[in-house]
Amino acid sequence: MKHATMDNFDEIMGVFKQYGDLFPHIRGDKMTTMIEGGNVVWEDKVLITYNHYKRKQKLGLIEQSMFGKGPYVKVPYEAQEGDCILHQIAAKNQGDGSGKKIFNRFIDFNAGRDIILSVRTENKRAISFYKKNNFIKVSDIEWGKDKQVKGEVYLLEQKARWNEWTS
Repeated sequence: MKHATMDNFDEIMGVFKQYGDLFPHIRGDKMTTMIEGGNVVWEDKVLITYNHYKRKQKLGLIEQSMFGKGPYVKVPYEAQEGDCILHQIAAKNQGDGSGKKIFNRFIDFNAGRDIILSVRTENKRAISFYKKNNFIKVSDIEWGKDKQVKGEVYLLEQKARWNEWTS
């Protein structure tokens, strides 16, 4: 994975401006902090911003079965220290396959860690992309003080698979 440097700042902010309707809240100072902290992937004109949890975090309910097949019940999901929270993903050239390629590399980069993300409910294209990449919806969320924006939280469970592969 190639991580961004401050030399990439203007290009990265340009991609966010290109999709301003999806990313209206991006601030330059926050992006500077994330780049300097090594939490921005910038490769093939695709950007991914992320962090790793520093402590446990309750996220919602997921469907699980006790014996690997139905019946399913909803159980609380708690992200663990080290799990990945994906903040944004955007490709300058949507539809050319670069986003999927870099996203798959990002998933591999986080092997053994669950990946959690939230997305606006209205962003059907992103939701479809995440579902195609084996993410499952774990809860709903709302943002904003005055005007509530509805969203959904998705999870890619990798720890269980990682434990199976490495044991």
